[in-house]
Amino acid sequence: MPAQLNEKQKVFLKQYTSLLQEVQESAVYAGECYIQGDDDIADRLLASVSTGLIPYNPENMTMFSIFGSEETALSRLTTFHHAVTEAAAMTENEWTTAEKMHFLHEQFIPALKMWQDTAALYSTSGDDSDAGH
Repeated sequence: MPAQLNEKQKVFLKQYTSLLQEVQESAVYAGECYIQGDDDIADRLLASVSTGLIPYNPENMTMFSIFGSEETALSRLTTFHHAVTEAAAMTENEWTTAEKMHFLHEQFIPALKMWQDTAALYSTSGDDSDAGH
């Protein structure tokens, strides 16, 4: 389980988990765009939101200071980061719509969900709201 976080780490995690929620909403919308045949819009949306996540990789000092002591968390971050890197190049890929949807629904969204759940655990750890259970 995560160590006690300092105030700056808690603030960072709150903002970061909010960003992940926005990414999830964008990914769902991109999937809808693929269904409607708007591949260009979906590709650009996925590439754009993913490019913004690239700095939050396992080597990032802030990320490592929060998640580095937990092998499972680092593994999930690494898996998510690989999906982010691939999605950031979405506009350069020559994939069919089916391949894009497969990537989105079988790799990107599951890795994002797993990582969101992990980050959420850390963002609530040590909260006084947990007291008394």
